[in-house]
Amino acid sequence: MATTPGSPARPDGSADGGPAGSPGSLPDYQAAIAGYIAAGANATVQRVVTALTRISKRLDNYYREQLSELNLQRGDWGVLAELALHAVDGCSTPSRLADVTGVSPSTMTHRLDQLADRGLIRRTPDPANRTRMRVRLTGDGRELFRKSIVEADITESKVLAALSSEEQTQLADLLEKVLVSQPPRRRQIREFKHLRNS
Repeated sequence: MATTPGSPARPDGSADGGPAGSPGSLPDYQAAIAGYIAAGANATVQRVVTALTRISKRLDNYYREQLSELNLQRGDWGVLAELALHAVDGCSTPSRLADVTGVSPSTMTHRLDQLADRGLIRRTPDPANRTRMRVRLTGDGRELFRKSIVEADITESKVLAALSSEEQTQLADLLEKVLVSQPPRRRQIREFKHLRNS
């Protein structure tokens, strides 16, 4: 399960597509592309970016509903995912979890209190530093993470169902190629724009 916020600069579609002319429909998507092109944007770039943005919005709507059903906030999920995927030896510290999820230490303490009350995480003193706490998932926390991933994978697979297995692999390869490329800095964008207009 991933969380990808929609771009605030672009009007996004609903989770189910909707009738022609409604946000998320193919005609609405095509009209948006036409508008971006008329404003001076590259057609292919806008097709890719707008499609990705709207697909992300669909998934984000699903994730929001899923988290609500699991009685989790987005920040709670961030803690569970960090502990399940990136924690060294399955453990992390409250300060690192606060940094990773972008909240204050006091907010993280409150979040960890709630997760501990639900039996999803356990806090123990760090043997190497008794003033520091170590946080890890409990069996229930790991099972909730696993269940969430499996349920989300079903929906995510349906989103890609229009593509064959080979096309899905090709799309994944292409997106990974874009992902690892270095995005241009704002100054480079201004210089490129100046050269294109000169």
